[in-house]
Amino acid sequence: MIWMLALAIAWSLQTVSSASSSFDALVVHRPHVDIIAEQDGNLTLKSGYNGDIRIVPGANETGSVYFDGEDLLHIIQIIVSLPPVWDDHSPFGYVGEFHSGERVNIQLRAKDPEGTKITYQLIGGELPPGIKLDKVRGTLKGLAPNTEDLFTFTIRAYDEHGKHADNVFKMLIRGANKCDSNPCVHEGRCEEVNGSYVCRCPHPYGGRTCNLDCRSNSLGVRQSKRWIPDAQMTAYKSQGNDFAYHGRQDYGGYWRGKDATSWLQVDLGNVTRVYATVMQYYGSRQYTRSYSLQYSTDGNNFHNYTVGGHLSTFSAGASTYTRPLPEPVDARFIRFIPHGWYSSYGPYMRVDVLGCHYYNL
Repeated sequence: MIWMLALAIAWSLQTVSSASSSFDALVVHRPHVDIIAEQDGNLTLKSGYNGDIRIVPGANETGSVYFDGEDLLHIIQIIVSLPPVWDDHSPFGYVGEFHSGERVNIQLRAKDPEGTKITYQLIGGELPPGIKLDKVRGTLKGLAPNTEDLFTFTIRAYDEHGKHADNVFKMLIRGANKCDSNPCVHEGRCEEVNGSYVCRCPHPYGGRTCNLDCRSNSLGVRQSKRWIPDAQMTAYKSQGNDFAYHGRQDYGGYWRGKDATSWLQVDLGNVTRVYATVMQYYGSRQYTRSYSLQYSTDGNNFHNYTVGGHLSTFSAGASTYTRPLPEPVDARFIRFIPHGWYSSYGPYMRVDVLGCHYYNL
């Protein structure tokens, strides 16, 4: 290893005894040269004035220089080496979002500036159950667990010099994709929203899974449904003690107006797609013969229901009549305005509104 020094010493020793190739101070066992001082002796290397003492370990500096059993060159490499660098230079890496049961296969990426091999270790937080870290290959593999949670964990990248760099990762696990079971019927389009799903329904269907035919679905005015609170039914120019909520379809009583300026109004609670209305008589002479509709989305600005620019009127009589709207309308407030009734009895009304909530359409 240190041939120049050995040869110099060997030349010096040969001047003492040129007949031997081995001395107490110098032993040559090719390709090795050992220089050994006697017990309690010293080995001193001196350079000339402004000179250097050089130790050359071999071609391409692939050898080692040992001192008391330690490789001095390796120690120097450790001192001057740089820590690994993650490809994502942000202190917080984002691994991704996965659904329960989905296969996870993520390649972690860190590099050593000196080109040595990188190994990985989990040093903080917890991996999602079922996900394993391959320390040598630097991969996160497994099946996403059946849970809804955000996992935060720290992984340390080591190079062969023991230098390291940490990175914090986040993995969001959601429940199984709710749309995988195809919950929407009637060709509804499923969209996952906030861990659940919404069905976007084609005309004329609605409801949670597009299972409702909006043309015949009561919006809760009918007495047997009664989803619309009494306070959300109002009236103008009522006769006697007839309250607006008495005007529900199938109610034991009725609502009665005074004349054609009277009206019965229903607040559906939110903007809703209305497909039809129902007008029910109370007795053989207590009924509304015809009526029109007004609608509003805010309760202040009302519009006549028209088709082709003409006011639409709906016929009724001494029975129960379901009247589809020629064109569905989006409204929160529906007003029933009487146009004709039996002689001097006044307009009697018991009503319902048919449709589906707007957000399901």
